[in-house]
Amino acid sequence: MKFINYIFLSIIVISLYACNDNNSNTDTIETPPEPEYTLKNIYSHNASYFTQGFEFVGDTLIEGTGKNYSSKLIKYNCTNEDIYAQISLDNIYFGEGITVFDSVIYQLTYTSGKCFKYSLDSLKLLGEFSYSGEGWGLTHDDQHIIMSNGSSILSFRDPINFNIIKQVSVKDSNDYSISYLNELEYVNDKIYANIWQSDDIVIIDPETGIVEKRINLSDLRSAGDGTIYSSNVLNGIALHPNGNIFITGKYWPNIFEIKIK
Repeated sequence: MKFINYIFLSIIVISLYACNDNNSNTDTIETPPEPEYTLKNIYSHNASYFTQGFEFVGDTLIEGTGKNYSSKLIKYNCTNEDIYAQISLDNIYFGEGITVFDSVIYQLTYTSGKCFKYSLDSLKLLGEFSYSGEGWGLTHDDQHIIMSNGSSILSFRDPINFNIIKQVSVKDSNDYSISYLNELEYVNDKIYANIWQSDDIVIIDPETGIVEKRINLSDLRSAGDGTIYSSNVLNGIALHPNGNIFITGKYWPNIFEIKIK
């Protein structure tokens, strides 16, 4: 009888152990999070472009590139790489962010304290503004030119004289400042910003400066033709009229059309 009881108890112990072991395995298996975007299309991108500014006007992509001796402003069709017009900046200038406001292209410079204005149609130089500090990214909200300078501060400037109207400090929900704001894009009443030296885009409330969402795009590095290396920085956000976002980086050989979920 004791022997039978012993067998019975052994069976119960083994069963409990198996159940606990199964539960343990279940607890340690993590389902990978779903991407926060859908990849719609991949286009070729000139891998010699050190991308600093990226914006659509209709189906025409306006791109500003950087580096002394090679900074440019280009208008082209990204679906077939047809170039409509381009100009080179003087060798002393390191081109930075761009935006298009009332048929005028604004282009920052990195450390020269100048913002150039060009005609959208001809790329003819129309004038320039001066500002203090560094120039990084540009976008606009139909009233202001919005500028980043590498810090956590976004400056809202008058498009007529480039004077600062207001400034917003960008922070996360824990009140931690978010610096290295780089290329900018205004999307559905929010500001999208690349974070320098990361694969993240943050979505910012322009009134409060609070980061409402952070999207990681590191998966794009394994998409396309596989020639995007880790040393090349994600930098380039452009809203297409179809509502999708076009993404690229410095010296990237591809442009990725994505839809944010």
